[in-house]
Amino acid sequence: MANALIIYNAGKPDAARRAQETAQWLRASGYGVALADQPTAARWNQPPDPNLAIVITLGGDGTLLTGASIAAPAGAPLLGVHMGRFGFIAQVEPHEIIDALQRWHAGDCQIQERLMVQARVEGEVRVSVALNEITLLRTPTSPMLNFTIRINDLLLTTYPADGSLVATPTGSTAYALSAGAPVVHPLTEALVLAPISPHTLGARPLVLPPNARIRIDLDCAATNEPNAQAIMTTDGRRHQTLTMGQSIHITAAPYRTKLLSFNEGEFFEKLRDRLLWGARVNE
Repeated sequence: MANALIIYNAGKPDAARRAQETAQWLRASGYGVALADQPTAARWNQPPDPNLAIVITLGGDGTLLTGASIAAPAGAPLLGVHMGRFGFIAQVEPHEIIDALQRWHAGDCQIQERLMVQARVEGEVRVSVALNEITLLRTPTSPMLNFTIRINDLLLTTYPADGSLVATPTGSTAYALSAGAPVVHPLTEALVLAPISPHTLGARPLVLPPNARIRIDLDCAATNEPNAQAIMTTDGRRHQTLTMGQSIHITAAPYRTKLLSFNEGEFFEKLRDRLLWGARVNE
């Protein structure tokens, strides 16, 4: 039997009810259904389900990012239902869920394959995978850090900063946007490297090809700070503590998020609506 997973944000008043309604439709259509709230799904440690036919998220983009971490390794499509505030990735509104599922079931939809990014700390086996970005940040009590950047084993630069991130095109409208990186169309094949609050005018965001191999070495910009630390976050959710002298290797992930889409021009509509492009201030 083909399976479906529904992940919902229990903090949204209507999410649990919509999740139950969605589960009822899926079961009536012959699918096995599992439901999980976002914290439970975030702790998901089961191997990819080869029978997983679809993952549905009801919440904001944070809920969708949790769903992507489960759907992508299994090769399952992801339907994001927008029940948050900003919602740059989620595709449909709550009242459109059943219609969207009917269209998906009939093959009347597009699948957007979104590039993902992965990071591995040198000397470790564990790999962290993100749909939006991998972020390296100094801890609040640590001084400014030096980030040495190598691309394809070639030294690029060293800059003092609070942090550094590598974002996907999907993530270019998330943390990377706040860090001054460009907005990149989500179907573009590229990675975006951006410093976070650099202490130099020479550090600028850089758009790289998707096969780029990025290495970031950490060092403390101040002397006599043996306890300086940094944190690596994956889509702002999973955290790993880093120490000075460690190297982080970042590349595109071996699999993609398969996002269901029903409106070809939706990204541009969101740019206008969310970022108020084209809005005029009345004096």
